[in-house]
Amino acid sequence: DGGRAGRSRAARGRRARARFGRWVTAAPAAEVAVTVAPSPEGPDRLAVDFGRSAHATVQLAPRYPYPRPDPWPADPAAERAPDHTAAQLYDERWMFHGPAFQGVSEITAIGAARVRGVITTPAAPGALLDNVGQLLGYWLMATRTERTVVFPVGMRRIRLFGPHPRPGTPVECLIRVVALTDTTLEADVQLLVGGEVWARIDGWQDRRFDNHPTTRPVERFPELNALSEPRPGGWVLLHERWPDLASRDLIMRNHLGGVERTAYERHAPRGRRQWLLGRIAAKDAVRRWLWAHGEGPVFPAEVQVCEDARGRPYVLGAHGRTLPALDVSLASRAEAGVALVVPRPPGRGGGGPGPGIRIEELTGGTAGLEGTVLRAVRGAVAEAEGVVGGGPGFTVLDAGPGWLLAEVASAAGGPRRYRVHSVRTANPPGLPSRDYVVAWTTGPADDE
Repeated sequence: DGGRAGRSRAARGRRARARFGRWVTAAPAAEVAVTVAPSPEGPDRLAVDFGRSAHATVQLAPRYPYPRPDPWPADPAAERAPDHTAAQLYDERWMFHGPAFQGVSEITAIGAARVRGVITTPAAPGALLDNVGQLLGYWLMATRTERTVVFPVGMRRIRLFGPHPRPGTPVECLIRVVALTDTTLEADVQLLVGGEVWARIDGWQDRRFDNHPTTRPVERFPELNALSEPRPGGWVLLHERWPDLASRDLIMRNHLGGVERTAYERHAPRGRRQWLLGRIAAKDAVRRWLWAHGEGPVFPAEVQVCEDARGRPYVLGAHGRTLPALDVSLASRAEAGVALVVPRPPGRGGGGPGPGIRIEELTGGTAGLEGTVLRAVRGAVAEAEGVVGGGPGFTVLDAGPGWLLAEVASAAGGPRRYRVHSVRTANPPGLPSRDYVVAWTTGPADDE
């Protein structure tokens, strides 16, 4: 029966240590090989691999039941009442988990280096330990303002002293934070059932990912918020707040759909960073346009950014969403990405002229401004014409502060005019000091 199976598992697996090396894609479903083999570390140990994603060493217990440690004593002087309830943890999206993994039923107390709560054991396999990570993650978000996104990467030692609690069983969770750096969060944990220690975890290790207070709304409610900022003229500007590879990978997975992830992975490593910035900016531009026109919640993955045979971007709806006829242009440079979206004029197909945007880094200060503006303008016109990898020559017919009217020879042979706007911008504090020029056009002047 289930109780006997639980006792057998507890008898054979008193201690374990685990390391988590890579993400596992949950949807679409995939088969993952689980292998168990004798460990060279000793005759009482087994090496367990979960595909290429995780590895653990299990030490077999010499007898069952094994003596339990005493529960840690409470220290009311080091704790206070939490600012949030367990219900708020999920209702306000402090945690992203769905109903099957929403097991934290009480946040009892919190302190400078500790947190206590109650987990109602979920039925989903693995969900009980996942909820331990949720409670630890809440402690970090409630006590810090930056680098508050964490995921577990390893556990130095897990000791189990009985069968796994049945679904619905209340489990007291006591967490002591033992180390906090810019990149890692480490804690020790006791899990109590009926006042007795069921499990002790030493060295629970979380990886801290780069984030910023301005990204918090997107992390909690991505269907209602965007990473980019709207700018006068209808375009959006995005700055990279996730410079390390692990944080970038997390942002990528939160914004791209399956097809886009595959394209990202196939992209040359040197250009992935800017490729991702441009895609996120384009998704944000489309979503902001939809919100401005009365649309409700739109997740980033519901907007798929594609490229035609010439490398020109276009957008499609995904996961059941249908988009109106929109034309999009995107660009990126260093830590900045920009995008512009406009409705497609009636009767014009997707292959004709459209919007164009370009961002260029400004070097040399004011002395280099004119040349940078002209490069950005040429690039914006090239994007509008659908010319990838170069720019058509153009003639300036008129100009004013922050704009010029350019005429180019179109692919059809006749001249075409574009009103191109330009503006100077810069990285915000916290990023490398860098100035840019952004130039954009909403399409041929006749369309305005």
